[in-house]
Amino acid sequence: MSGANGGGEKRDRPERRWLFVVEMSAGGDTLLRALTPFPVQGAEVTRLDLQTEGGDARLEIETKGLPAQRAEHLRARLQTLTGVRSVACGWR
Repeated sequence: MSGANGGGEKRDRPERRWLFVVEMSAGGDTLLRALTPFPVQGAEVTRLDLQTEGGDARLEIETKGLPAQRAEHLRARLQTLTGVRSVACGWR
């Protein structure tokens, strides 16, 4: 039963998984910079997928253990990194 969370509880569930999609310049330095903030924010990385083509890379990072506020902070932090073109995040 999906509606049985009783009342107006709006807290994030620990099992919520976040997906971050980072489009960036290809290269090891940019990859390491993109991954570094995750453990700092307490995120448990559960899946990584990196696709490169020419000088571009698309990195998908799936995590768990992040409340919504930290996920948004992490998205904003990733966006400021050198070599990062865009960042999107959502949960499931």
